[in-house]
Amino acid sequence: MLRRDSVLAWAWVLTTCPAGARGHGTVVINAETTRDYYSRNRSAKRKVGVGVATRSLNEIRKRAGKFVSEWKDEPGEERQQAQSFVRDLLGVYGITETKAASYERRAKRSSTGNGGYIDALVPGLCLVEMKSAGKNLEEAERQALDYIDDLTDAEAPRWVITSDFRQFRILDLHDRTEGAVQEFALTGLPVKAEALAFLAGYQTRSFGSVEQEAASIKAARVMASLYETLEKSGYPDHEASVFLVRILFCMYADDSGLWDRDLFTEFIEDRTRDDGSDLGPQIAMFFQVLNQKIKPGHLDEALQKLPYANGGVFAETISIPAFDSEMRSKLLDACRFNWADISPAIFGSLFQAVKDKKSRRQLGEHYTTETNILKTLGPLFLDDLKTRFADEQHSVQGLKKFRAHLGQIRLIDPAAGCGNFLLLSYRELRALDLAVLIRLRELGDTTEVPTMFFTRDDLVVRPEHFFGIEIEEWPARIASTALHLADHQANQAMSLELGMAPDSLPLGTIDTIHVGNALRTNWRDILNPTVNTIVVGNPPFKGHRGREAEQAADLRTVWGREDIGRLDQLSTNSCVGLRTTWSSVPRTRVS
Repeated sequence: MLRRDSVLAWAWVLTTCPAGARGHGTVVINAETTRDYYSRNRSAKRKVGVGVATRSLNEIRKRAGKFVSEWKDEPGEERQQAQSFVRDLLGVYGITETKAASYERRAKRSSTGNGGYIDALVPGLCLVEMKSAGKNLEEAERQALDYIDDLTDAEAPRWVITSDFRQFRILDLHDRTEGAVQEFALTGLPVKAEALAFLAGYQTRSFGSVEQEAASIKAARVMASLYETLEKSGYPDHEASVFLVRILFCMYADDSGLWDRDLFTEFIEDRTRDDGSDLGPQIAMFFQVLNQKIKPGHLDEALQKLPYANGGVFAETISIPAFDSEMRSKLLDACRFNWADISPAIFGSLFQAVKDKKSRRQLGEHYTTETNILKTLGPLFLDDLKTRFADEQHSVQGLKKFRAHLGQIRLIDPAAGCGNFLLLSYRELRALDLAVLIRLRELGDTTEVPTMFFTRDDLVVRPEHFFGIEIEEWPARIASTALHLADHQANQAMSLELGMAPDSLPLGTIDTIHVGNALRTNWRDILNPTVNTIVVGNPPFKGHRGREAEQAADLRTVWGREDIGRLDQLSTNSCVGLRTTWSSVPRTRVS
């Protein structure tokens, strides 16, 4: 019933078995060995990127067609036309502001030490090198790589794009496989639009990759530095929590396609003084506008571009922090990081530690990896779902029934922390739902996908199906916000595959993460348990020697006796969970 894998975790998977299997209404606690589903189902294996963008892939393809029409007959002269070509290309993907990309950026070549110019640079994302029609693109790529050593860490790109106005060559510097380079003709851009989808904020890092976890560690250190500046200024702790979560959301939105690239960054650069004296009020105004459905007509042009965010992230009124020039510099340094690269689950667990001085010094040294979390979630319930998908993959009706079942699943983590178990469960279930839709399309059935628009009501797996109880406000707030980010990433993966997905903005309200003591909370006030309820998590593990007086009191209350012996917190969470779920589902058998 309780497992110890590479992470300490516990769960109950409550399912109703078909009649004749284990017996109708049987309650199953599943702890089978992990199955390597994807190795047995190659047709279902897809490299899914993360994060819907400001522009859907269908819209990008239309704009790419217009771009091709305008440029296919041009002579393709580097000196006269390169910058216009790159501007128009970036515009296809929604990078329209001149400051989002720098042109003719001076840089030193590492091979010779001589100076030169980078044709275009989107900091932290891509470097573009143009050549006249017919020129060798491999040579252009070597020239581009020669400039990278002269760039700062914040400017260093992941992708190198070279073009001679007739062909594109794209190099992924983080890919060590043969697929690191893609080449295609200008006329093929509408069909190959996803090859450059990273320009629109579509993330293409594989989930749980070493690079993604490294980026998440670096991002947490950036936020730790920001928190230290707020702490030194005397800003109240609760308000610092609210403020940092909002800053995180805005920086992520800048890079992930939630809104036009770098809206927040450019607002800070262009609308605030170098000494930071007006930074607090200006950011407060930025947050206020994000919470307004109808915007006043006299607003600053930069603020008029902001969408309505909703979702409760910007609803609470907080005091305005005081900034100085150093704090403004640190905020801009944070803005220059590529926030689309992070894993919400891993970053969230690291972000939780930024408010503790000792933990800040050790950021990235100790955290539960996605791989280890999935080693727990897999045998507990995900492997069974993937196996059922494989069994039904040739049946339209079977797939539809399976999709309906995905929509009935509810998860609760009564020791939620920053929500990493919930986040990865949500991500995996959304990915599985997407695999079902793709397979249905392959079988010729499109009834599950709307003709015009894919709205939130068309999703069967939704953030509001994931519940958590967390004793501290800070990690609970992180968990709610991270669910928004994970939802956006799942929408973006759907858009890449289906050409449509629900809009990520305005945000839906996530009120399923509750602040409280799970041992003194009636879980049924949060979630009505059914046979499709999954209780999962990684509760605090403290032996009887390490428990505090308050924790001992919790144990006595839960177990209803004074003598608690060597009982620990893990046993207590298990007891509460069993009492909550078992009285509402059939108790025919446990296996």
